[in-house]
Amino acid sequence: MDNKEHYRLGKEFFLKNNYAVALQHLEDFEESNKNYADVYNMLGVIYRLDSRIKDAIKAFERALKLNPGYLEAATNLAITYNDIGQYEKARNVLNKVKAPSHAKSLKEVEDKLITSKLANMHAQIGDLYVEINNVDAAIEEYHKALKLQPAFVDIKTKLAIALREKGLIAQAIKELEEAKFIHADYIPARVNLGILYYLMRRLDDAVVEWESVLKHEPKNGIATMYLNAVRKEKQKRS
Repeated sequence: MDNKEHYRLGKEFFLKNNYAVALQHLEDFEESNKNYADVYNMLGVIYRLDSRIKDAIKAFERALKLNPGYLEAATNLAITYNDIGQYEKARNVLNKVKAPSHAKSLKEVEDKLITSKLANMHAQIGDLYVEINNVDAAIEEYHKALKLQPAFVDIKTKLAIALREKGLIAQAIKELEEAKFIHADYIPARVNLGILYYLMRRLDDAVVEWESVLKHEPKNGIATMYLNAVRKEKQKRS
């Protein structure tokens, strides 16, 4: 496998939150390519999630050395310093990044983190309501979460599934189409969107979704099962 493929797959799996596979590709790429700031930023995120704090700090610092105006890497480094109590270092990192149109203070970063945590808490409460079959309460919690973080596609997908359970198919489709617009490669959204299209007898639209899923995950069992069912149904008609 050539380096470009390692880079492509590393980014792809990183965006899918499959960090173990992403790490393998990104580290393979980094061995012979030391000048990609975004690679070091992604590696830093993965190391931080794996509690490899020293490695994370080194990776974010390398990203900033390559691109001193890399706001995302600076934010990630500041958050990492903040997590281990090195608040002065966190402030210094952000103060060094000069991006007048969209510079963020440490407080803004912290506010964003708090908002994200609150959104995830509402989503977790929603999950608990689903477990006890209180779908109405789950829907309410997912809405609260998305009011805080409208772009969290995993929560939009959970909301859509809950709406589907209530028979609110059109609303569920709307949520999943928005999720696809935000993150076209988020597999659960596209699998479930295909199922809803299938329920609405929009078979061609359903096929498009499942074929897209199988391009990214050839062994996705749900997409394969439904796709085969649609193909058999079309064969019977012809």
